Amino acid sequence: MMEALRQTGDSALAERVGVALAGSDADVEAFLVSNELWGGAGSIADQAGTGAHRSGIRRTVEAALIELGDLQIQSGKVNRRTVMWVETFREWRRNGI
Repeated sequence: MMEALRQTGDSALAERVGVALAGSDADVEAFLVSNELWGGAGSIADQAGTGAHRSGIRRTVEAALIELGDLQIQSGKVNRRTVMWVETFREWRRNGI
């Protein structure tokens, strides 16, 4: 996901992910269920790749978030918005948005 974020020009978001992943296991787990990642306006799920519009690069970011979200859903470690974002990204993919 970090590389896809960099490709979209979202170096600040990529850096936020990098800082979270460089932390302790507890820091990583907290980030994975955080509003910073899965929240509403301003979250990584909301903002990642928006400068790339609906381009293939943005779709790469969305695919990474779908994969991450699926893993989190399977493990039961989710933010209250994780499922909503995963479903939204899938719907956009199905509808070619």
